[in-house]
Amino acid sequence: MSVTFQLIDVIIFIGICQGIFLSLTLQRIANNNKKANAILSLLIIISTVMLIGRFLMVRFFSYWVFQWSLLVDVVIFLFGPLFYLYTQRLLFKQEETHTFSKLHYLPAILFFVIAVFYCFTYETTTYFEMYRQGKLDVLFGLTLILGMVSNFYYLFRAFGLLRKFRKEQQNAFSFRQGPVKYIHFFLLAISLILVAWLLGYLNAQFFGRVLPFIGYDAIWAAIPVFIYVIGYFSLKQPELFRIRSKKEPTKQKNRLSPSEAALLSEKLDSLMSQDKIFLQSDLTLVDISEKLNTSTNNLSWLLNHSYQTTFYDFINSHRIKEFLKKVANNEHLRHTILALSMEVGFNSKSTFNKAFKSEMNDTPSNYIKKHRAA
Repeated sequence: MSVTFQLIDVIIFIGICQGIFLSLTLQRIANNNKKANAILSLLIIISTVMLIGRFLMVRFFSYWVFQWSLLVDVVIFLFGPLFYLYTQRLLFKQEETHTFSKLHYLPAILFFVIAVFYCFTYETTTYFEMYRQGKLDVLFGLTLILGMVSNFYYLFRAFGLLRKFRKEQQNAFSFRQGPVKYIHFFLLAISLILVAWLLGYLNAQFFGRVLPFIGYDAIWAAIPVFIYVIGYFSLKQPELFRIRSKKEPTKQKNRLSPSEAALLSEKLDSLMSQDKIFLQSDLTLVDISEKLNTSTNNLSWLLNHSYQTTFYDFINSHRIKEFLKKVANNEHLRHTILALSMEVGFNSKSTFNKAFKSEMNDTPSNYIKKHRAA
């Protein structure tokens, strides 16, 4: 057996051990990502099954193994719905009535039925002879094409969820969340794997060449490795502040009457100037709406229409003003800029710098230099 196969054997064996470990460990993490981790555990179990299937094909090839390996390809149609569902569970809180439609799993069920039909209808030698004569080319071809279409479809939808979250978090949170970068990396990595798979398929179909590291087997060996990396990373991944997943009511031009808007605005300004609630680094729209005894929709409407801003920009604007007061009092001489930014409610240096540049059209260090010169 070639050196390449021996190396694959080692990788696959390690991967199988990792898969068993991660699928058990993720379920024992005591955090609020349990629903998402349950989906990730299922992805890891499926990935482990994929590795076992490929391992048997390489090391213990026989007509029987070749025929029944068709069942392993069912995971092609499970992978897309599951990584989409994983992304959804990480980003959005689900309503109690929300369920993931079983129609998403219909392609996998149909392919499973077809695979079982071929496994039980034909003798192993007959099945292999059909493969050699090209009688299974249509089945394998459709599996590849529909598998790619399915996974690209769910990838597109997953990126849509991420875009929606990034847009809506402006009106829900006063801070940027690090785990969003993790999700972005997760989806980009899947994108690269699927694009490589597509290029390998097109190259084989139109040019008759098989690229050594870009092909069906190589791609579906890379996916489990990638999933395991994500699994390890998720072990230390903090919980994401999620947004409630529900259809927003139709936007009303005058959701609040002028008197209601003025009263709510007065209470909000008092909360900012007197209570300085913006100093809370993990402040959310829900926190303030509860203190004002109003709904999040009312508060969001007020900020968007009366203040012409988002919740994120509104809170950080107050934080910047508080920072400027500290600079005016020469507190920057006794503390670092980062320390002062943390005192006024920012939770990271990058978020503070972006907010300051947006508000003052200058960097914090340049502003302080000008303050000294004045």
